[in-house]
Amino acid sequence: MKLRHFIEVIVVYVALAAINLLLFPQYPGFVGVDPSPYWIGVLLFGFRYGVVAGLMSGLASASLYLAMAWLGIERYQFEDISFYILPALFVIVGVLIGVGVYQYREIIRQLKGEKSVLEVQLAGKETEVTTLTTINSGLEKRIVTRMQTLVTLYEGALSLGETELDVLYRAILKFVSKTLQAESAAIYVKVDDGWRLKESIGWKEYERHLTSLKPREGLTGLAGSGNKIVTIRDFVTPNQNEDILADAVMAGPIHAGEKGEVVAVLSIQDIPFLQFSSASVNLFSFLLDWASRSLGRAKEMETLKEGEIWDSQFNVFSHRYFEQRAGQEWIRSKTYYLPLSMGLVEVLGLDTLSKDAEEQLLLIVAQVLRESCREMDVVARYPDPGIPFAFLLITASATQAAEIQKKILNNFEKLQLGHHNSTFASISIKVGLSNFTPQVPNIDAMNRQAMESLHATV
Repeated sequence: MKLRHFIEVIVVYVALAAINLLLFPQYPGFVGVDPSPYWIGVLLFGFRYGVVAGLMSGLASASLYLAMAWLGIERYQFEDISFYILPALFVIVGVLIGVGVYQYREIIRQLKGEKSVLEVQLAGKETEVTTLTTINSGLEKRIVTRMQTLVTLYEGALSLGETELDVLYRAILKFVSKTLQAESAAIYVKVDDGWRLKESIGWKEYERHLTSLKPREGLTGLAGSGNKIVTIRDFVTPNQNEDILADAVMAGPIHAGEKGEVVAVLSIQDIPFLQFSSASVNLFSFLLDWASRSLGRAKEMETLKEGEIWDSQFNVFSHRYFEQRAGQEWIRSKTYYLPLSMGLVEVLGLDTLSKDAEEQLLLIVAQVLRESCREMDVVARYPDPGIPFAFLLITASATQAAEIQKKILNNFEKLQLGHHNSTFASISIKVGLSNFTPQVPNIDAMNRQAMESLHATV
């Protein structure tokens, strides 16, 4: 409490004492008055200033009540224990009100803090939306003026889905060049001593181009080292005296993922004059971001393949990884008593299909499993001809596992494969589940339970 708060308490209680003496002398200490006017101070200061004020006002009310009563009523009343209930209530209620007010203010303070955080996040999202709107606007203008751009973007989206790095680099170069209508372009990859030519397009045999560049040599080197798009216009201003190797019209960095390090630079050597505008530079930036995300995914896939944990044919985890991860999750569940569920997927009628039809069907089933399970879950291959897939539902209870099981079956049923292709008319799937309990001795036991559940399913 501040000094002025103490003064307010003193003033209020002096006023109450004066009113008692001057206007109600027949009720010393307001004994017999219900409700007691001393509640004014308790409620006023408890609600206004919190715990300390509530305590102070409660003590002041109790003290003044007892003191005034001592001076004005019969002393025998003090021998009755019930006489002290009211002054005790002054103190207790004052403290309780103060505590309640303090907690309420803490809640308000926390809510204000959360509000500030949300406002900052909202501002960030608004900036992000503005940026994406600007990029989208540039793309829409090109789509409206040239329908060919739509076809180019569609083809680019397909080509940038490649997971082989060498193929992806060629696809990126072809896609960006076609979208910008560039007649010649190249990709340089980062090496220890600078940049080395990886792919080129539109280069003539008689033209001389550098196959390697120093870290900051030319527009290509500057774009990669500076981690930004650089154009020839940046070096033709009246105040620009720096000599620069004109190896490109514009160049920009490609990252290993959206926020990864710079791993390559895409440089445009020749582009029609009317196409070289600020709109083209903005579009170039968008295409580089797209390429970076694709390259990041490809590098992740390469890492997974190197660790033998990814099945690139069906875009699911390998059985080896499934076994390792299942063991780790079982230990974690056993240690911390966390829920864990396992599922096995049997495809009925799989043995009646040709090799091509079987592969096509398994690709469909794998996609259904990925879309039905959560992002944290593990969908993987399973080494059984009739049970091609298995999945781990991380921290999923029996109820949650049953919901995901139902979702898988419903999503597969919605495809109505038999209506579109008579080859799949007799195809159906079953899903067997098992759930972790403290009585499960090991992960193999969960696997057996899932197999038993699969065989028990009609």
